[in-house]
Amino acid sequence: MRTVVLTAAAALALSCGGGSKAVRAGGAPDATPSWLSEGTGAIRAEGGRKLQGVGVASGVTNERVRRHQADGAAREQLQGAVDALARALAKAGESPQDGQAVAAMARKAAAQVSAIHDHWVTPNGDERALAVVEVEDFKKALQGVDGDERVRREMFANVDRAFEQVARAR
Repeated sequence: MRTVVLTAAAALALSCGGGSKAVRAGGAPDATPSWLSEGTGAIRAEGGRKLQGVGVASGVTNERVRRHQADGAAREQLQGAVDALARALAKAGESPQDGQAVAAMARKAAAQVSAIHDHWVTPNGDERALAVVEVEDFKKALQGVDGDERVRREMFANVDRAFEQVARAR
């Protein structure tokens, strides 16, 4: 019993020590991730092009609730980037009246391939979350989304150009 208590006390001391560094949600000390400075929107990165959303949860002491709030905020920010891409796709299409169909199909495709990629916790306990849609995955998902075939083909043909427009507007 004494060994268990001493081991628990040592683990607690090690995990609580230092408080001045920001940590990944898993607890490992880490430098500020690059995605924080990139922010939300259309991002050109070494690994390819992506839409990303960065969400924040502040003032929440329960780690599970804080993470859930940060993830929700990141998804909300990502949705703004997807909507910007959909607007650019609608403008690039032959029929401006298809805007609602383009937006719906873009949202469906993005929902299929979006994911939370990372978390980061600041020294004061705020949590940042990163939600991402890789453009190549979006294009693949777009091919299988229900909707008007003509609109889907136009969208697929214009994704690269629309992404570049959104990225330049950042």
